[in-house]
Amino acid sequence: MRKTLLVKDGSSFTLTVPFRGKPVPNVMWDKADVDLRVRASIHTTDTVTSITVEQATRDDSGKYTVTLQNVAGKVTCTLNVRVLDSPGPPCRVRVKDVTKSSATVAWDTPENEGGAAVTNYLVDIREVRNKGWTRVTDSCPRLTYRVSDLQEGGVYYFRVTGENEYGIGLPAETKDETNITDKSDLKLLSKPVKDDTIEPIIDLMSNSYSVKAGDDLKIDVPFKGTPEPEVSWKKDGVELKETTRVTFLTSNNSSKITIRNTTRDESGNYEITLTNTVGRKSAVIAVIILDKPGPPGAVKVDEVNADYISLSWDRPLCDGGCPISNYVVEKRDATTTTWKTVSATVARTVIKVPRLTRGTEYQFRIAAENRYGMSHAVESASVVAQYPFETPGPPTTLHVAQAAKSFMLVTWNEPASDGGSPIIGYHLEMKEYSSIRWTKTNRGRLIAETEFKVNGIEESLQYEFRVSAENIAGIGPYSKATEPVAARDPCDPPANLTVTDITRTSISLTWSKPENDGGAKVTGYIVERRELPDGCWLKCNFTNLQETCFDIEGLTEDIQYDFRVIAKNSAGVLSEPSQCTGAITVKDNVVLPRIVLDDKYKKLVIVKAGDVLRIDVDISGRPRPVISWSKDGERIETKARIKITSTHTTTTLLVRDSIRRDSGQYTVTVQNVAGTRSLSLNCKVLDRPGPSSGPLDVTGLTAEKCTLTWGPPQENGGAEIIRYIVEKCETSRVTWTSVYEDMKATTCKVTSLRKGNEYIFRVKAVNEYGEGEALESEPTKATDPFTVPAAPTDVEITSITSETMTICWKRPESDGGSSISGYVIEKREKSGLRWVQVNTKPVYDLRVKASNLCEGCEYEYRVYAENVAGLSPPSIPCKLTKAEDPQFLPSPPAKPKVLDSTKTSVTLSWNKPLFDGGAAVTGYSVEYKRTDEEDWCVSVSNTENTEFTVVGLTSGAEYVFVVKSINKIGVSEPSPPTDPQAAEDREEEPQFNISNEMRKTLLVKDGSSFTLTVPFRGKPVPNVMWDKADVDLR
Repeated sequence: MRKTLLVKDGSSFTLTVPFRGKPVPNVMWDKADVDLRVRASIHTTDTVTSITVEQATRDDSGKYTVTLQNVAGKVTCTLNVRVLDSPGPPCRVRVKDVTKSSATVAWDTPENEGGAAVTNYLVDIREVRNKGWTRVTDSCPRLTYRVSDLQEGGVYYFRVTGENEYGIGLPAETKDETNITDKSDLKLLSKPVKDDTIEPIIDLMSNSYSVKAGDDLKIDVPFKGTPEPEVSWKKDGVELKETTRVTFLTSNNSSKITIRNTTRDESGNYEITLTNTVGRKSAVIAVIILDKPGPPGAVKVDEVNADYISLSWDRPLCDGGCPISNYVVEKRDATTTTWKTVSATVARTVIKVPRLTRGTEYQFRIAAENRYGMSHAVESASVVAQYPFETPGPPTTLHVAQAAKSFMLVTWNEPASDGGSPIIGYHLEMKEYSSIRWTKTNRGRLIAETEFKVNGIEESLQYEFRVSAENIAGIGPYSKATEPVAARDPCDPPANLTVTDITRTSISLTWSKPENDGGAKVTGYIVERRELPDGCWLKCNFTNLQETCFDIEGLTEDIQYDFRVIAKNSAGVLSEPSQCTGAITVKDNVVLPRIVLDDKYKKLVIVKAGDVLRIDVDISGRPRPVISWSKDGERIETKARIKITSTHTTTTLLVRDSIRRDSGQYTVTVQNVAGTRSLSLNCKVLDRPGPSSGPLDVTGLTAEKCTLTWGPPQENGGAEIIRYIVEKCETSRVTWTSVYEDMKATTCKVTSLRKGNEYIFRVKAVNEYGEGEALESEPTKATDPFTVPAAPTDVEITSITSETMTICWKRPESDGGSSISGYVIEKREKSGLRWVQVNTKPVYDLRVKASNLCEGCEYEYRVYAENVAGLSPPSIPCKLTKAEDPQFLPSPPAKPKVLDSTKTSVTLSWNKPLFDGGAAVTGYSVEYKRTDEEDWCVSVSNTENTEFTVVGLTSGAEYVFVVKSINKIGVSEPSPPTDPQAAEDREEEPQFNISNEMRKTLLVKDGSSFTLTVPFRGKPVPNVMWDKADVDLR
């Protein structure tokens, strides 16, 4: 602020000075020889003062002084302003030397150089009888210039104009005429040379007048002219006439106009015109009536919002002769008549009125103010403070773009209408399909984009989504909810899309199922096509397509198409499109099928059992032929060991883990509309032989030997049978014992059997590739001719737990001629196939306990009777029974007995319950209560003993006691209570508890020690004394 402020000519500037002081000081601005109240606009608050000068000229350059004064003192601050302009008129223009043909002009630099040094001067001359000036030079850097080539006797005026970097300044001319003579010194004429006639000359003292409204305006214009000119006045181009307020006074050398009680309407340009026979001269005088300004222009509402309204207006047509210092803006609620000031210091013609109440109707009025007062206010139309827009519409095309078991990606488009305000974000809600409650997914923040990844969902559940948009006016309505989408991983696209056939109107496609079905079975496919190069994708199938092939018909011949396939699973999830087929031209192209077989397949194909049988065949044909394989005339399909793979040019038959049955003739057939071709080849699988021809007969059976007979195998595995292996196995065992390892014949005798044992015999043929499958006999028992007993009857289960069952049965009706030596019991699970023996040792009783059962499994049992001849047929199995603990409680014990009592305790005993509920009793609970009370107290919650001492009783009080049984199911009902028993000491006569053994004479060897122990009882505890005749035992 202490630097000089540089201001360009014609612009405005403001000097602002902050200050402080208590009390608030008076502020005065001052500039030498200038009344700043007229030239500038001053605005002062309690802390800052400023002065504004509009359309600055060079006269506004200089020092501006601001003075602050209060009771505490006075302080002054000076600010420098330089207005950058062209220079003022040079000073003291004069003629120094005159000759008969030249004159030397001199001058001083201008008082006001316009803020930059004067670097050049322009010199002009004018003869007295001429009106126009003639340029002598426009390049004179000095303060003198010699003008030559003048006419002797001529009378001239000289004029000089300064120039700086901002332009050419104001001119200054010599005051008197100069007569060009041959005299060396300058002669000044005391009187101008006068012609007989003189053109009118106006000598304005000022070209502008300012007067305060209400004062009188007086303008006096001196003039010259011969003959005396006629005078006329105009205002703003209209002839001014004399009235009661306007008077003219004209003499031969001046004209004076007087306007009394001036008003703002008297402001304007006043033109005086002088006319005589020589010429006509006019001059314009600007008259400014200093008054308060006119009202501002119409108030315009530029912007309406819920909490503010922006207003603008035009400047007043009349500023009152001085700059508008500020505008006063007021407002009122439409429901009141009281105006409130919004701001009284508005500098511009716009304002933003803040802190309005939403929905309230307001009216505003604005007045302009200058240093002479405030104008009339102009009022605005009523306006309601509200947003100029609405909430946005619902977003469009909401859908789930991607679904997985742990997240979903939801996308949408912007609403069709944003309500007039930009969208600032979105709110996304979701709910389970079976729920009615919507939950926000974007808690605490807006969604800026038109997509959102929703996490935290549960696998396999179905979800719906809806979205709403928000602008500054609020949240708009929600969109329509999406269709339910299941939280499952996406389905992969179909693979290996292939064109198998082309005609002039159709194309046949095949493809492979997706590798990943997204956790739900693939239920169909969508086939799409498009015309190339820029067609859109169109759906080809309008029913659910479950096959991996499709014929597309109705195509246009010679048109190129592109095709793709989309998979859909049972969860409604669509895969991404498959890879496109590329450009396919629709036209007929028929070629007869052809089969090319490698030379190695033209002879017998031999493979070893267990190896892979692979047959590769090259094929061709147009359209792509249909391929089929057969073996010995029967069609082959892909299954566990067999796989058929075909492409456009090849087909492969693959048989894994080949066996002898895979030997035979294989035929491949290819067929299309042009014809059919087939080709056969033979294959032999070298393997172990098949089973021997049966049955395996057991003849000549006794308790120790038998004879076996069989036939050779129908399939020898491609090699000669070398020998047979004969084995036996007792049915009670799992291991086989060799009888013969190198039997050449198909019959043999088996000896060393154990009487009563049941045997199974088997025979295996052997060739060079190994042992063949075994041929087994029926189970055969090595018995003598007497018979086995009949089967036991009435098998039933009498006791069940989760781990054990007790099985009972009755004796067989017939013992087979030999007494029953025992029983064999077998069990089988409900889901099992084989019977398992329960007892490892013979059972002689009519019941057995099966243990180590699996809880929750169901079992059935059967029983065999055994005599010397062997085991009887099995009994009829009992019904299936589940191994589980009984589902009921034990019975309570019998009434407890009181064995003993003291002042603080009672000893009880009881018997086990008659019924344990099907599960072992694991403990007992003892409870007691006083006879005069209702509530029972638990003395012990679980004790394994059948005797217990209840302690902590009150001496002399009567009590009753109960006992409850406990098994794994729970606690039984209480036993009958004891008779009332008082807590008091019992008295009991002393007694010895001597056994009969103790009453015998004790024999002791001399020198050894002995101890006599005598048990006894009595209450209170008796005193004990030992005595022996004639001996002091102490």
